[in-house]
Amino acid sequence: MSETSAKQKSTKLKKFYTILCTLLILLIPILFLYGIVEDRSNYERDAERKVETSWASSQTITAPVLAIPTNDTKNPYKYFTLNDYDVDVYITTELRKKGIFKVPVYTANVEVKGNFKNDYAPLKNQPVEFSFNVSDSKGFVSSPQFKLMDNEFIQSHDTIYKKKLTTSAQLIPFEITYKLRGSKEIYVKPEGLMNKIEIEGDWNNPSFEGDFLPAEREVTQDHFEGEWEIPYIAVSSQKDARLGVSLLMPVDTYRMATRALKYSFLFLSLTFLSYFIFEITSKEDKRIHPLQYMMMGAAMLIFYLLLVSMSEFIPFGAAYLIAGIMTVALIGAYTYFILTKRQNLKFALLISAIMTVLYLFFYTLLVIQDFSLIIGSFVLFLIISLVMYTTRNVEWYND
Repeated sequence: MSETSAKQKSTKLKKFYTILCTLLILLIPILFLYGIVEDRSNYERDAERKVETSWASSQTITAPVLAIPTNDTKNPYKYFTLNDYDVDVYITTELRKKGIFKVPVYTANVEVKGNFKNDYAPLKNQPVEFSFNVSDSKGFVSSPQFKLMDNEFIQSHDTIYKKKLTTSAQLIPFEITYKLRGSKEIYVKPEGLMNKIEIEGDWNNPSFEGDFLPAEREVTQDHFEGEWEIPYIAVSSQKDARLGVSLLMPVDTYRMATRALKYSFLFLSLTFLSYFIFEITSKEDKRIHPLQYMMMGAAMLIFYLLLVSMSEFIPFGAAYLIAGIMTVALIGAYTYFILTKRQNLKFALLISAIMTVLYLFFYTLLVIQDFSLIIGSFVLFLIISLVMYTTRNVEWYND
């Protein structure tokens, strides 16, 4: 092997290892970026907790209980069996701001109907306690109203209604109505022998959560509705079963930013690979200094800071577009004016086009998460095929 060929081989290998080391060094600021996103996410959670403290937290509605007090200290109550249990919940939502963050909150109109089996019939002037509960009583907007048998509604300043009951009927009907505040989520526990639950509201991005999905559901631009019909046999195998709705924000900014960061090393690698191919295939003796690689890598990582900071004020897609344009323009200008000394406009335009395609590619992976693996696999296969084709005439060994 001639001295010139050996020198060329050594230069290519040195350049490859230099780029590899630069990429590994850039892993350090990538880790710092993860920390920044996590800190902002924690800041958002703190804001949510403050809103919940002053409004109310997520609510879980438990089934009503009808019981007879006893004098037995070990078993102070005898309970009636909850037979039919129907719950209708309609929530009106709004966004409450804490600093720069918005938290979805709601006011729910709750109507509970059903009946208990009269396991202790006949009842004659029997003292009973009729009660229910919610997970955060601070959310009550109005005092609950109770109706037992055919009596009129009675307003109570507690979640317990006491009265004396006289009946020989096999079923004891009841109704409860109240208005309740909460934030982000609302759940119902299906604890009757037959449960019919309906939750609807004016939020356009609901997620039906819990141990059971609705038998029927409808989601439109300004309304959602979910209906459940669950027999006791389905609930009996579930401990603390519940079902409900979560009010999702249209885009979880920090989750999207974290997912974008996961592709950052691959983005850097593919961009640096383009420059490396340019260096080893160019007929001109153009060499890029390791510090120049480092500066370009830093510029591409600042993209993620721009993305996170702007997405706190504007939609994520718009923030991604603006940050991407700024980064592509910077790298393209740096390539033309500094790296090629205004002598190779085509390569500057090519590298700008490559980065634009990569940004579009990674944004596609972000928004269609279910198909990101298969799309990413085929695109990466296409990229490595192009690299192999482009370097087909490179003499890696010069004998």
